[in-house]
Amino acid sequence: MQEKITIQYLIGAGLALLIIPIVEGALAVLPNIGWHFLTVMYITVFTLQITFYYLTTNFKFGWTVLSFILNFILWTFEQVIIEKTFHDSIIYNGENGKLGVYILGGLLWVTNKILIDKLFSLNKSIHKQSSKINA
Repeated sequence: MQEKITIQYLIGAGLALLIIPIVEGALAVLPNIGWHFLTVMYITVFTLQITFYYLTTNFKFGWTVLSFILNFILWTFEQVIIEKTFHDSIIYNGENGKLGVYILGGLLWVTNKILIDKLFSLNKSIHKQSSKINA
């Protein structure tokens, strides 16, 4: 169990860090992109989050979609609160601020997914137990 969680964190951090070269590459190819770099970044984040789910989920498709939607809502909410609270800190304004923000985002994504997976597994086991009692 611990190995599975560690692997999920490594995959999440790796995919989160992959955002930086993709966005920087897009900026190098299209230097006058302006604020559209945010579109590139958000599409990249969304695509890598779907990739993360593809690599780490064992649930049926419907549960996976529900988990992804819940995770995306929680993750967005957490990012807004953290950005609002720590906007002037070294995490966001330091020399390696971009790196810290992406790693933090990846770790939040993985943590949310692990917690949601645990809740779904608990729900599944409760449903099995109640089925046995009612049978």
